[in-house]
Amino acid sequence: AAPDKVAAAERAGARVVIAGDGMGVDPARAVRALADLGHTRLLTEGGPRLLGQFVAAGVLDELCLTVSPMLTVGDAQRIAGGPSLAVPQRFALASLLEEEGFLFGRYRRP
Repeated sequence: AAPDKVAAAERAGARVVIAGDGMGVDPARAVRALADLGHTRLLTEGGPRLLGQFVAAGVLDELCLTVSPMLTVGDAQRIAGGPSLAVPQRFALASLLEEEGFLFGRYRRP
């Protein structure tokens, strides 16, 4: 939705991938577009809304989750925010590491 910024990025040597309609990124379209370029291993980092979009699109195949040995209170949302899923997606524990009480979990979609 910003042709001047796209043109400037391309002039600077960046490859720009269009994966949305100007109102945001379509996660499934982004994954397909990157796979078409040979990028089949993707690391996505973001907040609850971005994670929720990838979950809802069905394109999340692995989740790395860190649990800290601290408790607090507040009105924070879940790790993934967005529309409800009709059927929750099941993931399997692939590995679990511990250091000084911190847990580092890696889950994969079976």
